[in-house]
Amino acid sequence: MYIVSFVPTMEFALPATAALAVLVIVIEFGKGWGLGTYAAMAALSLLLLPNKFVPLLFAGFFGQYPVTKLMAEKLPRWAEISCKALVFNAGILAAYFAGRYLFGVGLDLLPDPLAKYTGWILLLVGNVTFWVYDIALNRCIMLYTRRLQRRLRKTLGI
Repeated sequence: MYIVSFVPTMEFALPATAALAVLVIVIEFGKGWGLGTYAAMAALSLLLLPNKFVPLLFAGFFGQYPVTKLMAEKLPRWAEISCKALVFNAGILAAYFAGRYLFGVGLDLLPDPLAKYTGWILLLVGNVTFWVYDIALNRCIMLYTRRLQRRLRKTLGI
């Protein structure tokens, strides 16, 4: 996630990509190890990265989502969708408001009169993008379990 310091346009893509590390840990070692990995990555990125918005996105949503996703997919379909949407909205809002009011950072992409609506616009666009991310994560899980898992296990001696 440190790459964001050099490529600031990757503020959303890199925390989403970093979540793949948590996903692999959850698949291989279980949700306890996945949550531990998430906590360590979130704490270290909050401490070490100069841009606090990126680690807040990771800590608020992207880092814990692989664990939530795998647990939610065991529920009935309506509960799964509700759970995922609730976790996304709560995590993104928590990251946004923590960044805004605790760290003084955020997305001020809009002209000044519209800046007060940035959170709502982020939430609206984010909800659409979230479902695309969920589908992409499903594809990443399939790719990992079908093609990469055996190679990784062989390499690590698991």
